[in-house]
Amino acid sequence: MRRTASPAYDRGLRDRLARLAFERGFLIGLVVLVAYLWLAPAHIVAADNAEFATLGDIGGRAHPSGYPLYVLWLRAMSWLPAASAAHRAALATSFLAAVQVVVLHAACRAWGARPSAATFTVAIFAAAPIVLRVHTEADVFALNSLVASVILWLAAAEGPVRGTMRCTLLGLAAGLGLANNLTCALLAPIGLLGILRGMREASSMLRSAAAALGSFAIGLAPYVYLFVAPDPASWAPVNTLGDLLDTFLRRDYGYTSHLPSGARIPLSTSLAAHAALIGRIWLWFPAVLGLAILGRNCVKSSDRWGWWMLALSWLIVGPLFASQLGVDPRGVGGYIGGRMQILSAVVFAVPIACGFDLIARRLQRPLAPRIVSALAIVGFVALAFLAYPRLQRLHSSVVEVGVRNMLRSLPQDAIVIVVSEDQCFGARYLQLVSGERRDVAVVCWTLTTRDWYRGRLSRAGVTIAPSRGGVATVAQAEALIATGRPLFVDDAQTDILAQLPSYPVGVLLRVLPRGVPTPSLGEVVENNRTIYAAFDFDYPRPTRDDDFAAVAHFRYAHPWRVLAKQLEAAGDGSGAAAANELAQELRPIE
Repeated sequence: MRRTASPAYDRGLRDRLARLAFERGFLIGLVVLVAYLWLAPAHIVAADNAEFATLGDIGGRAHPSGYPLYVLWLRAMSWLPAASAAHRAALATSFLAAVQVVVLHAACRAWGARPSAATFTVAIFAAAPIVLRVHTEADVFALNSLVASVILWLAAAEGPVRGTMRCTLLGLAAGLGLANNLTCALLAPIGLLGILRGMREASSMLRSAAAALGSFAIGLAPYVYLFVAPDPASWAPVNTLGDLLDTFLRRDYGYTSHLPSGARIPLSTSLAAHAALIGRIWLWFPAVLGLAILGRNCVKSSDRWGWWMLALSWLIVGPLFASQLGVDPRGVGGYIGGRMQILSAVVFAVPIACGFDLIARRLQRPLAPRIVSALAIVGFVALAFLAYPRLQRLHSSVVEVGVRNMLRSLPQDAIVIVVSEDQCFGARYLQLVSGERRDVAVVCWTLTTRDWYRGRLSRAGVTIAPSRGGVATVAQAEALIATGRPLFVDDAQTDILAQLPSYPVGVLLRVLPRGVPTPSLGEVVENNRTIYAAFDFDYPRPTRDDDFAAVAHFRYAHPWRVLAKQLEAAGDGSGAAAANELAQELRPIE
């Protein structure tokens, strides 16, 4: 005879589910997941994003430090149904981001905030424009935020485990974090505090320390993948331990540089940009509240050492890291630097949640967790709705279509020299994943200083002489022209354009041998009108603040501004006016 569940069992199950939903952050996490999956772009939207979308589809080694954990995650999720490889990678990233919200909720509670305060905190964080954008794109930063949240949770005095298990899990989290993004090492103060707590709680300090080291080594195991990763979309080969160490330490960028060409940015500019980023993520007042709570708890909390280590971690991962980043916060640099500083906002969530909790205690009007969850969800949806118009432009097809338009405008077997990473990685994505114009050889000029990259080009039939950087030389251009293949360059190749005849073809310039006349100005204009008429512009027009999307449209407009000046100089005023009008139509919206 079939037994039915008792009313008491049903009530107990409902209570457990209610606690998970309202007190453990699962409901807000589920709402975030649904929103992020919906917002995940179906196209490549940035340079690194294009690289990871490619690696998620066919495997390989990413740029230093290799990011093997994230690549393996993308490969493990390659079964996901999606509109494209870029969409699949974005969906896989959105799952990580939703889990991060739940874990950050747990970390806030472990540091003393009640569930309601934690719910409000993670709702604000998840709806921040930079978080909405970066945590729904194929990139390493959602997983980086997840690792940081795990470390904050495990290291808290009221964390989920004690003793040797605390040490073991923290060691594993640290290793996995380094296998994803090296910036998680900036959380060392709070991680080491957790290890020391675990050692003091354990029956054997030596055994717990050994467990932490052993699990740390296990966490680094994804780096083994770099030895066996397929080559077509990969960075430098990794065949020896020396190669692995060079990749891990980012030798190609300079061992002490986080970026390939970090600029000299005034300290005041970097710190002001970081403060503005944190302020925007946390809606300003909570950010000020969090800073006050961080200082207060370092003095008055019963866990002063914990709060001191938390403050030190935030100072390192926030202002100190920002001051050394070397990224101009304007334009594309704001996106590149902003995504690297989300980690600072993750750490800051803890004092903000505790600040919300302190206010609620002072008001002595606690709200039921269900009401708080409902309000937090409404707030998350409202904030996401406000951010959606710009996110729609940033996540449109503009970057991917821009690269596709470039490739399709070229003749058979063309050689292209470009500098911009969105064109380099974007072309690799379209050629290797979508099979788009594989006859075209796209030379990423900034990579030609590397022996392995020149070797790869040579195997593809394109020989580039060793380079020390800078622009391509005229001799290199003439050697490529001598192969009989059409040569095209971007406008960064100033030496070539100054000494060899050239003329605009779409967003590039066709380079001819010495002494060969260029087509007439009228022919060039008509040819470009034909090319541009075939371009795809079926997406929301970006504004000048939409970084990579804006760059794509400035790239479209530039040739027409040049042609307008040439037409004006030739006495064709009406032609110049028409070219200027087209350039204005193609430029991003002011």
